[in-house]
Amino acid sequence: MRVGANRGNARLGRILTGHGLLRSVSILTLFALGEPGAWYDPSDLSTLFQDAAGTTPVTASGQPVGLMLDKSGRGNHATQATAASRPTYQTSGGLSYLAFDGVDDFMVTGTITPGTDKAQVFAGVRKLSDAAVGVLLESSASIAANNGVIGIVAPLNTTGSTFGFASKGTLFSAWSVSGAGFAAPSTVVLTGLGDIAADNQILRLNGAQIASAVADQGTGNYLAYPIYIGRRGGTSLPFNGNLYGLTFRFGANLTAAQIASTETYMAGKTGVVL
Repeated sequence: MRVGANRGNARLGRILTGHGLLRSVSILTLFALGEPGAWYDPSDLSTLFQDAAGTTPVTASGQPVGLMLDKSGRGNHATQATAASRPTYQTSGGLSYLAFDGVDDFMVTGTITPGTDKAQVFAGVRKLSDAAVGVLLESSASIAANNGVIGIVAPLNTTGSTFGFASKGTLFSAWSVSGAGFAAPSTVVLTGLGDIAADNQILRLNGAQIASAVADQGTGNYLAYPIYIGRRGGTSLPFNGNLYGLTFRFGANLTAAQIASTETYMAGKTGVVL
């Protein structure tokens, strides 16, 4: 009986893994203690709606997305009330994503109160242009103007094939910036790990650390702000590219195994081989 049960459990594990269910469960464990944050999955049509009120579901490629539900259980849904500024749901090669036009598309959450000085961001991204700085994710209207913030850019500047991550308490230290080799178009899994008290910010690409900064970030926690996705404060630095998945979390530093598991999940959504 024990052997049969083990075989049955192994078979069930293979089935669940094939459907991505085990990895989805592992994402939920990141929020098991009520950590603030959000988990967005554009491949799950049950979480996408064409309008901000959530009355018209997304059912086909090419439709606008005005509401993207948070799957973390924290209720931090992302919305876009202006029809012209909504990203579009697209599919290609068996993958699903939100396409941001690099002009005025963005989404925004309600105010999120972290209550901690540690944060982690995981994103599956295809950067389509290096012609202008693009904000993929940023807490508050501007990382330059406000304290207690995080941000990911794609690209950071127009002089190199860059991605960047920044973490800030009361002081802005620097961006952790990738080097050359990621010229647009570039499809990657981005991970940003921030720790204000430890003056630590790490940028990982495709499962490997590629940049870090250890300059003084000042003091305090990440503060209560909305999270903007695809554009700084909804007014500038629009991201031009695709978003295959996004998870951000404010809570205790993750283990190497948790980071690797989340990156593997995101890679599967993005079509990246780690």
